[in-house]
Amino acid sequence: MSEKKTLLEIEETRLTYMAGMLLKEIAAGLSRRQLTMQGPQGPVTMALPKEVDVEYSIEEKTKDGETKTELEIEISWKS
Repeated sequence: MSEKKTLLEIEETRLTYMAGMLLKEIAAGLSRRQLTMQGPQGPVTMALPKEVDVEYSIEEKTKDGETKTELEIEISWKS
């Protein structure tokens, strides 16, 4: 039987520059193979394996004359 537990989930609006800084922090953690993310209850730290699975996509949706673009990046691994 599988078990799923959410360690951290944050959805927020940021300045584009600040979103870029977040991605830099994530990239640095991936390079070190140790990722630390700050959450409301404190930091969450994960050790990373030598290889990870990466999926990414860009989608556009147009509704009522407005276009919403979404960049989705998913990184997963087994430990």
